[in-house]
Amino acid sequence: MQPANRTAPAAAGAAKEPLLSRNFVLACLITLASFSSFYFLLTTLPFYVIGEAGGSKDQVGLIIGVFSVTTVLLRPFIGRAADDWGRRVFIVAGSAIMALAGGLYTLTRTVPLLLSLRVFHGVGWASFGTATNALVADVVPRSRRGEAMGYYGMFSNLAMAIGPALGIAMMRGAGFTALFVASAALGVVALLLSLGLSDPARGGRAPRPAPVGGGLLERTALFPGLVLALTSVTYGSIVSFLPLFAVETKITDNPGIFFTVYAVVLIVARGFTGQISDRFGRPAVIAPGLLLAALALGLLATTNSLWSLLAVAVLYGLGFAAVQPAIMAMVVDRAAPQRRGAAMGTFSAAMDLGIGLGSVIWGFVAQAAGYHAMYVASGGVALLALVVFLAGLRGGLGARLAS
Repeated sequence: MQPANRTAPAAAGAAKEPLLSRNFVLACLITLASFSSFYFLLTTLPFYVIGEAGGSKDQVGLIIGVFSVTTVLLRPFIGRAADDWGRRVFIVAGSAIMALAGGLYTLTRTVPLLLSLRVFHGVGWASFGTATNALVADVVPRSRRGEAMGYYGMFSNLAMAIGPALGIAMMRGAGFTALFVASAALGVVALLLSLGLSDPARGGRAPRPAPVGGGLLERTALFPGLVLALTSVTYGSIVSFLPLFAVETKITDNPGIFFTVYAVVLIVARGFTGQISDRFGRPAVIAPGLLLAALALGLLATTNSLWSLLAVAVLYGLGFAAVQPAIMAMVVDRAAPQRRGAAMGTFSAAMDLGIGLGSVIWGFVAQAAGYHAMYVASGGVALLALVVFLAGLRGGLGARLAS
């Protein structure tokens, strides 16, 4: 078990250590390219499934969800392997798979083929994402960890600010083939950038370290991972169905604008919330963030105009900007340095598990009861995450899971 004070924030007023390094900057740029490739497909695949592959709402959920399920199953193995073999090889391999997958979408026009391709794409995403998170955890100073995770996350948010709206505009203006080629090209950019990385613990060329031991999952990450998984279930209702919900409610503007506003809020808020969590502790931002997410989803259930939709984007963005970086920092706080790969694998698997389960579950809920009922239920899950978090802190659940 890790000492209790491992989760305490750095002392206020301590001299700030530098954040920037070659690996950190490259990791941020790789994340920008990879997430841009991903977000080109995020808001467009539901339309492709229904319009080109002849799928239904529940099949949209399955196709989105199988991607996340694949990453859930692989992340613990990749996290452990990245501890043994280093981060770089998995970042390079994952980027290569994502570049190839983007091009293969041009050849898939049936639901079974899309399901298979999403599994393949998920392999690359799990490899790239887990190893990149672990690399960043290695190179940032502990005293600025929450702040660093916030800044690092801004690059995925910047991709979200651009990708969904641009993806829909490209789908409408140039067609799906051009969209998929653009997604593949961004994957190639990520691959080329990843070749410049080095494994900090090995200096890039030293022999591979001996295996570190331990299980596939990092026990100290289980409690924060549970809270993150529940939060991500609500995110699954956003990423999988908001574009279709907007069309059904007669919001004729580009629904990708929601993700642009949401991402801008994340970019602005992440560094600030990270600094608060470093100074006052992780719970000081996680609990209010969960409450904001629940409020946003309740409002979304009653939305029928673009302006109310964008208000939801602001509220939900503030909530997620508080919760996700602070939980990520909490996971790194609790893990031993030689187990950070496993910890990041556990953290990332928890997020993917929530998104994957949410995508599948909400697909069936939407098919049976409609989108409005789905978002009411999603808001209830956000409140459940808050209850679990507060009860776990009060009852020592996190310590028991880590022991």
